[in-house]
Parts: sequence; structure tokens; C-alpha cells
Amino acid sequence: MDYFSTAVTIGWSDYAPVFYQTAERLLAHMDYLGIDRCLVNTYGVPSIANREILEVTKAHAGRLYPAFWLYPGIFYERGGMEFLIKQAQLGNKAYRVATGPYRLRECERMLQQLAVYRPVIFVDSDCPDAFLLQDIEELAGKYPDLYFVVGKMIWSRYIHLLDLMWRRKNVGIEISWLHVRDAIETVIEQFGVERLFFGISHESQAGAAVGNLAQAQITDAQRQAIAHGNLERLLGVAPLKTKLANEPDFADKPLWKRFKEGGKLDQVRIYDVHAHLTGPTSMGWIHREHTHEQAMQEIIAFMDRYGVDKMVLTHLDKGMQGNQELEKVTAPYPGRFLGNFVYNPKLAEEYNETIMDEFFGRGFFVGFKLLAAYWKIPYSDPSYTPVWEYAEKHHLPILMHTSSDVKDLMGIPEKYPHAKFILGHSGLSDTGRLQAYQLAERSENVYFEFCGTFVSTISWKEGIERFGNHRFVFGSDTAHHSEAYELSGFLSIPLPDEILKPILSDNYQRMLDDRV
Repeated sequence: MDYFSTAVTIGWSDYAPVFYQTAERLLAHMDYLGIDRCLVNTYGVPSIANREILEVTKAHAGRLYPAFWLYPGIFYERGGMEFLIKQAQLGNKAYRVATGPYRLRECERMLQQLAVYRPVIFVDSDCPDAFLLQDIEELAGKYPDLYFVVGKMIWSRYIHLLDLMWRRKNVGIEISWLHVRDAIETVIEQFGVERLFFGISHESQAGAAVGNLAQAQITDAQRQAIAHGNLERLLGVAPLKTKLANEPDFADKPLWKRFKEGGKLDQVRIYDVHAHLTGPTSMGWIHREHTHEQAMQEIIAFMDRYGVDKMVLTHLDKGMQGNQELEKVTAPYPGRFLGNFVYNPKLAEEYNETIMDEFFGRGFFVGFKLLAAYWKIPYSDPSYTPVWEYAEKHHLPILMHTSSDVKDLMGIPEKYPHAKFILGHSGLSDTGRLQAYQLAERSENVYFEFCGTFVSTISWKEGIERFGNHRFVFGSDTAHHSEAYELSGFLSIPLPDEILKPILSDNYQRMLDDRV
């Protein structure tokens, strides 16, 4: 497979996370993932960075292609627009919007002059511009010769982007952050394959997008279009005749090699410890199934497809009734599912030790699930004490949704050394991850869980080497997230399989074995 990635930034910045300090670092990562070509720009003052990127791409011609910054101030610079128009006339059609303390629409006068050259405009959806999608809709309608590719798309904006794509045919989506289950298949079904584009982001994501595309339930021709064909078409770049990436043989990573080629993981035991019962939802996710029963059939199907042995599910709705419903809908699939018991302190009157003994005594529920950020009750609140005490008494794992609220757990794990505190998403962002590191340094019973961490630039390799592989468990946030996306991000971590394998099941199995 040939891969041509959408725009990536290199260089140094005092104001933003640095993904790749040099072009050589980016190229090394591209080789590791088998990516042949990539659009690239550099950090810095936009006009200066635009001139610098010409030198960078000239030095690495054939593998790196320039993507020029668009910034409203360029319009007023002497020679600013002349430079951009000259690049467009030379056939360099890729432009990247440097969003920040202004709106995308403030680039309109620049886009108006460039439109005749049919440029491709790359925009990241995680930018501070609250009106981004609204502005894309307006500009895409006004200038049909522009094509907008939206990147860094996560679930909270995904449904809005699908609506925008329905309204504007000259808007596409880049897949580096496209972690929503069945997203690739859904976009193809609704709009055709030509609206999807391959992309990578920071190194900490590793091969998430590569494996997710390889495992998508689409044709090989569609896969090729997403991997390189669609971007070649828009940019007017010829397809490759020979592969350029110097990919390793992955002799010490056979699991990753097999998975990225579309194979099943049937040579290792996998427990997914962070998963959800799904079905119809109003939370912003898109679920194709209409009932919980349909959802269970979908979950079993992709567990079998990817080679997942067991899954630990949570039901987020209805308090105690949700716990009961979870136990009921999983009953037809003995041995495949375990449960996390949701303890919502807002419904404290529903819980007591006798009730918890009854639920945990039946063998299905093996731990707790807490979501402080959803409930707006911090983990430091004493209303969680019954969970800490019960988990301590019975040596149970507690999976906790975490972001930058990890700090609220400081001082708690060491008071309950037999409970296992699993940090769901491991703090999620860079800020939360650093807090998670601080917590883990203080308490050996703190564990890191994998999923959703594409938003962090902190390397998993660094964390595993720092704390040891015994402090990590695998989770995917299925069935909201794509199991293939999360497995790919994990399996492609640049560490040998022998280091990663215990994280897939052994570490959690030890927790199960330690229960009393």
C-alpha cells in the first residue's frame, strides 16, 4: 500500500506541542509506518515559514510536499499574496489555515484570489475557532473551486461535520483522528470514497490510522483511494511507480505486521477492559444499531473479527437499572463479557454493601466504573468513599474516566493499597497525562489505560519504559471508538511485542485473580 499523508508540521514552537523537530525525524516516522509521501509545513511566522518550507521540501523532493500557511495578516504584507499566488501558479495547491485568535472567514480575501487555482485547504477541527464549521460551510458554498479537508476530527464534532459534508460537496475529512466506530464505512456509504483522506498526526498516535484503514470493511480499491489516490487527484500529483518508504520488517512485532495488513489477532489473548454497551444515543456519537440487542451482535462480530477474547462493559445510563440491564443483555454470550459496576454518587440511596455483595457475588461484575467529569462530582468528594472501601476490601479494580481531573485523586490510592486504580484514558491530554505520572509515582496500585489518548503528544513508549509494562492495561472505549483504531495505535508502539503482550490481557488477569 502506498500512503500519502495530509499536512504535518515540523520545527520548534514556544506556543504549541512539537510533533517533529526536523524533517529527518518526520521521515524516520514515515518510514516506520510505511508512509511514502507527506504534505508538510513548519512552525513560525507564516510568511517566513512558507519560504522555509520550500527549502525543506526541495531537500527531500519526492517525499515531502509544501503546504503553505494561510494567515489573515499575509494579505496586508507587501508581496504576501504575490508569493502565494506564484506558488499556486507553479502547481503547489496545498494550503493550511493557521487558525488562532481569528475566524477562518477572515482569510476570505486570500481564498478569493487563490480560488481560480483550485487549491486544497487543510483545517484542523481542534482549533480555538468556535465558528470553524460554520465558516467552512459559508466559504465552500461561495467558492466551489476550493476544497476543504478537515482534520483532527473527534466524536464531539463528527456529527456536525457529516451534516456539513451533506451541505457542501467540496468538503472532505482526514482520518488521523477519526476514531469513531464505523466512521470510514459510514462516510463512504453517505458520500462516496472520494471525500476521505489519509493522514498522520503526532508520533504518539503511531499507526492508528494505518491499521484502522487496513481493517476497514471496504474494498481494496476504496482503500487505495483513501491511502493516496484522493489526495493525488486533488493536488494533481502523479501516483508512485515504486514505493519510497523504507519500512522495517517488524521481526519483533509480528502482531502489528499482521494487523496492519488486515489480519486477525489470533496468536495472543486480548482483554478490552474499557468498553460500553451501546445502542441509540443522544450523546453526539453515531451508532448504527437501533437496540442494545443489535449492539451486542455488532460487538461480538468485531471482537471475533479482530481477535478480542473478553470485553469489560459498562452501562452508563439509569444507575442501578443500567447495571441490571447490562447483566441481562450480555447473558446470551457466556464467557465473552465481564461487567464494570457503575456507582453514581448522585444516586447514593440506591447503593449499599448488601446490594453490591449481591451484584458482585454473581460473578459477572468484576470492578467499578466512575465518571466524575460527567457527574460533576470530583474524585476528591467523600461521596466516593464507599467505592474506595469496597474495592479495598475485595481487591477490586476501579476504572475511572480521567482527563485533567487526575489531580483530584492525589492522596487517595495510597490509602487503599489493595484497590486497583485504573486511569481511563490515562489523563487524556498532555496535562492529564503528566498528572497521571505524578499519581503513579506515589502509588504502585495506579494503572494506565490506553484508549482515546490520540489527543496527547506524550509517547506511550516513554510511559512504558518509565513505569514498566506491568502498570498498563488495554482498553478501546468500544463500542463508541473503533476497536481497530485503538488496537492499531497500541500494537504499533515502537516496542517489541514481548513487552506489549502482557498489557493486552495478563495484567488485568492478575487483577481478576487477586479478588477476594
